[in-house]
Amino acid sequence: MIIECYRAGAIGDVLMTTPAVRALKNKYKGSYIRYVTVTPNLILNNPYVDEISPVGLDADLKVYFEYPLKKGYPDKPLEKHLVYEFAECANVKVDSLRGDLRLYKHEISFAENAVKKFRRINIKLATIHITAGWSPYKEWEIDLWQKVVDYFKGRVLFIQLGSSGQPVLKNVLSFVGILSVRLSASMTYVSDFHVGVDSFPNHVAAAFNKPAVVLFGSTSPVGFGYNSAINIWKGYECSPCYREYNKKSLHPKPPCPYGKKCMRDISLDEVINSIETILRRI
Repeated sequence: MIIECYRAGAIGDVLMTTPAVRALKNKYKGSYIRYVTVTPNLILNNPYVDEISPVGLDADLKVYFEYPLKKGYPDKPLEKHLVYEFAECANVKVDSLRGDLRLYKHEISFAENAVKKFRRINIKLATIHITAGWSPYKEWEIDLWQKVVDYFKGRVLFIQLGSSGQPVLKNVLSFVGILSVRLSASMTYVSDFHVGVDSFPNHVAAAFNKPAVVLFGSTSPVGFGYNSAINIWKGYECSPCYREYNKKSLHPKPPCPYGKKCMRDISLDEVINSIETILRRI
């Protein structure tokens, strides 16, 4: 039996479909799963995917992983995690929200070598990702992130991840604009925990079962959070609003009328105390 799974992007969404792909493989024993996508980075080496293709071919079953538009999204908030919504698309039940992200040995070796000298001293390693490719309404103030880094200087080495052109914090080990998506994921794999906004590294950290502190504004932990993380969200009546960059979004919306209050009201102390909680645990 040939099964084709469709999800064009984004990379975080593709990773969130993998619990459903795993369930499909277990439901249809001996099936051949072809994943159709133009953003395959986080499903390479997936043991439940037999082939990755940019175009669809013949198949006995075609599964389209869609956002729940028929339920009113994005005007209505998600009532459950997007992983469960994707599972509904495939008519399967998932055993976990954790995605399947399997690194190659050379990717792990790269990350281990990058942090090897820091393992010799008594310091924790944390990846940090402070921008979101799809929405400015997910982002916290840069100067507050800098204060977080400065507060933990000497106790935590923050490894900053991000794409080219993003602001780089001081006193971090920066890989901004340097690493591929998979090598960025490998840095999370070898780190002790993750800190950042709701973006694809949030889902990567969950896939590796890493502790995390994740800030939510225009989205919510109901749809995109994990129990392995401390999810900071104000839960205002206007949130989640799913506002995105209108040039990218298929569902354009007007600017936030509240001046991004949902992110602005997250205090420095909340983030610092959440990181302190993780440090006590590990």
